[in-house]
Amino acid sequence: MNAATQLLGALIEAWGEVKVQKARVVLSLVGVVAAVAAMTVVIALGDLVLQSSRELAELYEGRSVTLRLSPDNPASGQDGERGREDARDASEAAGGAGRGDVPSAKPLNDADPVGEAMATLASRTDIRYWSRSSVGSGEIVEVRQARSSGHYRGYPLSGIADMVSDVTFQGVDPSYAVIFRTRLLAGRWVQPGDADQRLTPVVISEPLWNQLGRAPIDQVPIVLHTGDGVAMRVVGVAKATSRYDMPTVFAHYDAARLSFPQMSSPTMIAWVGESQAEEAREVLPRALAAILGEGWRVGVSGGEHQDVGEEQLGMISTVIMVIGGIIIFLGALGLLNVAIVTVRQRVREIGIRRAVGASGRRVFFSVFMESVVATFAAGVVGVGIAVVVVRFLPLETLGITLSETPAFPVAAAVAGVAISSSIGALCGIIPAFAAVRIKPIDAIRY
Repeated sequence: MNAATQLLGALIEAWGEVKVQKARVVLSLVGVVAAVAAMTVVIALGDLVLQSSRELAELYEGRSVTLRLSPDNPASGQDGERGREDARDASEAAGGAGRGDVPSAKPLNDADPVGEAMATLASRTDIRYWSRSSVGSGEIVEVRQARSSGHYRGYPLSGIADMVSDVTFQGVDPSYAVIFRTRLLAGRWVQPGDADQRLTPVVISEPLWNQLGRAPIDQVPIVLHTGDGVAMRVVGVAKATSRYDMPTVFAHYDAARLSFPQMSSPTMIAWVGESQAEEAREVLPRALAAILGEGWRVGVSGGEHQDVGEEQLGMISTVIMVIGGIIIFLGALGLLNVAIVTVRQRVREIGIRRAVGASGRRVFFSVFMESVVATFAAGVVGVGIAVVVVRFLPLETLGITLSETPAFPVAAAVAGVAISSSIGALCGIIPAFAAVRIKPIDAIRY
């Protein structure tokens, strides 16, 4: 308690002395503030670039760590091929325009042992975020009509020559959006109750929305029809991940399986996290194969470390911190000169304090902390300037896109304040030792 009291007293004395010499201190620390601000901005931008790279990778590969489970039954290969032919013949007989040759398409029936096995596995294990994924292809009648007329419900279209009627149908579960950081431009994402709706609720991708004139879905109810006559109600619009995205229709997996029968065999996507990755890679495939039964094999992929530039950015940040530290040290030399001059001017004060019982340790820490407090304040001001600069920078113009924008990279702020305070501590040692050497007799001679 006594040590804490002494430290607090030294801090109060140091802050009081800094306020007395504030003009000199401010002038000497201008360079420190500028150096801290510049260094913190660069480090913060590096952290944001790294986060943007991670999020971009997660848009395609899923969050870390995301595993993909792909069941396979070699013994039923011929039956599967016969089922694909039966499904194609049934579609053509119904007068459909065809969805293209989708690999591993399943026959037209309600049985879905693979999808049900995946749901069973998710219920038996501690997987918070998981999704089945099944894809197919087809034609949207409204897109074909809009391309020929040049508008959709009064909304003019642009880039008609690049429009395509074929789209990708993808059946997913609600957690798919969480795993792949899917952002919505309008409406909502897939919900569990969508499978029970008579008119299938779907979420369309931004490229498909562009082909519909970006008609506001909350004002203009959009109902789309496939070439097979399946009606869908648009309830949301998913933001494009890149300019190369294709028109896509997302639907709840169970609804997609019933509405779009010619879909690929499902793949299970599970976000297990880094701490459980190794165990999950061993346990989940065996568990899913056991649920499916004899003859089934389950392959697993994903979870590998992706190099998004951490090492390069780490080296750059280190170099920047070293250069920034040197600049801060040069700026702190001005504070050192001010501190030495101030100690010489305070000989009488310090001598009297020693005469009335102040210990050398107390005098040392009071003078030492003046430099620390001053550079700490300079660091805080520099970080504050950096926060304002980063806040108002056009990040998207710089190619930095974030779905979860942090208030400010904490590591950069801590680094800026820590470096400035450390330099202040180094510069405070010399005047502190000079103050300790002052004796009570010096107050009389001064």
